[in-house]
Amino acid sequence: MKEVLEYYLNNCRQAMTYQNELSFEFGNDYAISFSFDINEEENDDDLDDEHYSYNSICALPDLELFLGKGRKFTTVTIKGYEYLGWREDLSEGKSITNEMYSLVKKINSFDTRAILEYHVTVDYGEAMCDVEGNYLFAIQIAEEFWGNDEFAKFIIENSECTVSVPDFYTVFFRNRIEIKDNRAVSILSTNTKVRRLGYFKVLSLLLKENKSVPAASINRKFENYCLKYKGFLESNQFNKGLINTTKTGISAKPYIDTACDLEFLNRINNAFYSGKTFKVYQTLQTEFSDLDNIFSLSDFDKIFFLEHILRNDYFYFSCVLELMFIEERTTYSHLNKVFQHKIVSRLERYRQSSEFGDRKVLSNLDIILNRIKGWKKADIYLEHVIMPRLNWMLDLNVISRINNEYAITEIGKKIFRHLCIWNDVNTNEIVSANGFLDRFMVHLFDDCYNDSGAINPDKESLILEKMHRYIGESFDFFKTLAPNRVTASQAANYTKYKLYLDDRIKVGYQYILDKLSDKDEEKFIFKFQEQYQDGYIQKIY
Repeated sequence: MKEVLEYYLNNCRQAMTYQNELSFEFGNDYAISFSFDINEEENDDDLDDEHYSYNSICALPDLELFLGKGRKFTTVTIKGYEYLGWREDLSEGKSITNEMYSLVKKINSFDTRAILEYHVTVDYGEAMCDVEGNYLFAIQIAEEFWGNDEFAKFIIENSECTVSVPDFYTVFFRNRIEIKDNRAVSILSTNTKVRRLGYFKVLSLLLKENKSVPAASINRKFENYCLKYKGFLESNQFNKGLINTTKTGISAKPYIDTACDLEFLNRINNAFYSGKTFKVYQTLQTEFSDLDNIFSLSDFDKIFFLEHILRNDYFYFSCVLELMFIEERTTYSHLNKVFQHKIVSRLERYRQSSEFGDRKVLSNLDIILNRIKGWKKADIYLEHVIMPRLNWMLDLNVISRINNEYAITEIGKKIFRHLCIWNDVNTNEIVSANGFLDRFMVHLFDDCYNDSGAINPDKESLILEKMHRYIGESFDFFKTLAPNRVTASQAANYTKYKLYLDDRIKVGYQYILDKLSDKDEEKFIFKFQEQYQDGYIQKIY
């Protein structure tokens, strides 16, 4: 152990002890901290002076003096930190979460046993100190690697993990703007058969031809409707999840169930209709979707399906993506082996960070946590969780598959980078992504799929002019029972997609609603209705 500590000392920027930690600090604001127990034989008066003071370890004699006190190390943690008081002066954001995962991935490549756990948190230091606090990551190292000289060298050589943050996030970092997170865990209940997103394109076409479908016959009707697309799937690169002919429609039922959970379908009495957002998809499908090959996804298909998966399945989808990022290349059997531990660990962190929050949120977390901990034959159950999401990621080009191995793509790495940045904006692990999707979905998609190729006009007036035009168009498609009104979510989403796909303009759903709420708005009135968690837009004559 002494040789390893000496190696850290010789390669660090500074070393010190404070309270019960020996820390070696390196460039880029990170440190390796050795926590220790106090020796019972130490003098209490000397201990008090030392414990509450920063004591520099400048050279080998200082280190030897420290080691001579017979203190026992209890944990070793790698930490990276950002002082939150400096955010207002940032020229760009600093992504602590991305730095953590980049380092976790590197350590995992050295030895998969080296890490016990990792997390982000805010440390406010002493209770009496008036400080902004340090936002930091902590990676706890397994004991067998504490004195491993090869591991020590690897850490020093691979410690640079700076990640660039897109500039559209900068204002949120600089102004400390926290985006609402209701802490509700979003999970889709899926069957292993639901593997092809293209079938939701088929469902859209079915509902275009039939305004409503009886609940008693929708499975059978959808199954029959899908038969003409069977050849497309068989010739597709990814061909699992086929809907076959059955007497009862049972082959199509898993897709219908998932469509309901994604809110693509809305059941009213004994019939199914298109959901609010699915009507927007149907309106734009002919113009922007790839209908020549129903299982090939266009940019519009990808942005629409990815957004709705992140809204309704953020927990499972982001957990699979996290493992893919860390492993880079892995197999289904490995994911099945580690996934339950991964999701339990994350849920326990969610619970800890929500401990003093809404009791309803805590109760819901406990229900989900206890259910997952109580899984019997988890490997069988997890097939229904992991396989659909791996296949959705294949359809979305988030991962690739070579034989039995899955590998994360550059698109997948970029998407994961954005999810990490969302944690950093709020300095907390995100549970519900809806607030971020409302603001950044188009920006995320353009960065990940098109290398931020869309450049907004310098003059906002040009954006507003086009925005007003598309809002006006939406009145032709999304009429309500009340005259001269449209449902706000449909009009805003329609406008968001049209601005991006037709004009290469990136604005969020929330941006559109904010502009319509502006006191200087002269063309439309926007009213939010709390009971519907939506609203309406009305023309001003």
